[in-house]
Amino acid sequence: MESEQTQSLLAHCDELNAQLNAILSVASDLASELDFNALFTLIVKKITDMMNAERTSLYLLDPDQNELWTKVAEGIDTIRVPVGQGISGRVARTGEMLNVEDAWELPFFNREFDKKNRFRTRSVLCLPIKNHAGEKIGVLQVINKKGKPRFDAQDEWFCKGLAAQVGIALENSLLHDEMKLAFKKSIQTLAATVDAKHPLTAGHSRRVTDYSMMIAKKMDLPRLAMDTLYYSALLHDIGKIGICDAVLLKNGPFTPEERLEMNTHPTQTENILNNFYFPRTLRRVPWIAACHHEKIDGTGYPRGLTGEQIPLESKIIAVADVFDALTSPRDYPKYAFGKILEERILSVEKSVRILKNDAGTHFDPDVVDAFLPCVPDISLET
Repeated sequence: MESEQTQSLLAHCDELNAQLNAILSVASDLASELDFNALFTLIVKKITDMMNAERTSLYLLDPDQNELWTKVAEGIDTIRVPVGQGISGRVARTGEMLNVEDAWELPFFNREFDKKNRFRTRSVLCLPIKNHAGEKIGVLQVINKKGKPRFDAQDEWFCKGLAAQVGIALENSLLHDEMKLAFKKSIQTLAATVDAKHPLTAGHSRRVTDYSMMIAKKMDLPRLAMDTLYYSALLHDIGKIGICDAVLLKNGPFTPEERLEMNTHPTQTENILNNFYFPRTLRRVPWIAACHHEKIDGTGYPRGLTGEQIPLESKIIAVADVFDALTSPRDYPKYAFGKILEERILSVEKSVRILKNDAGTHFDPDVVDAFLPCVPDISLET
């Protein structure tokens, strides 16, 4: 008898150790993912697997709207639930865990959702998710325990441990996103400030960025390269802050001396951006932004780089920059095919001919080829 009790106790200890190891494993996986969308998906999958359930829903609390919303719920569309309504809404309001055997027996459960999605909600384990300060930030709802009529006390203990890790991961991800948004908005404002120095260049950096991202998507650039490209394109003309207004705002052709000063703006861009603190993944931004006037035949500026010496992201910005300059009004004349053009704004068709003509000398042919299918989707501002 004693031996049986010992064996039972050891088996129980083994099970608890396995669950603890599982919680630590999930904690490690969640801590390594800061991307909000990916984290949502990861949480739902991990909890469903670990809890041996049919489905998991993760809701975040929107205190301003006094409702819960879910970005990922397996097999169904996005849902918004008022706080206090349904199982998840009640848990969000009370902060107390709910463990029910059959949701359809609850008077406050809405069966229409199940009927619409051809699903039958039975056992439900629902508990709040809290941040490090103990504030409710969401709700975790695990549905239909496999092999059992309901979730038991051990499931509750296990899910509480998982929910604590989810809370930490979500808070880190949300803080990370807030910092990224603050950084992005600051950079956008800085770029717009430079463009606003002249009414004819207002919106230029934004459009160049939009066109650059179109090209990048066509070329299947990885996410980190696209992030670097985004900020490089947005800031490519920041060096114009250092160009005197008499040159920057001049109406008409530049003198040789004025052209030399204007051509210093890529170097000034690099110098200014080198004084920024960029995250490790964006450390190439100053260099890429500084190379947007280089040409693959070596006749560009400021360094006269050729071919592979020029970063791919810079080659992309070069195409986007010239296309926007050709299709937008400017005080200075436009040059193409070895002559001064009379048009103040070039048509899309003529601008495309110029890009094609200069592919292989000024522009990387692969970049031009990637941009051409994007042109029909561009709505030019007038």
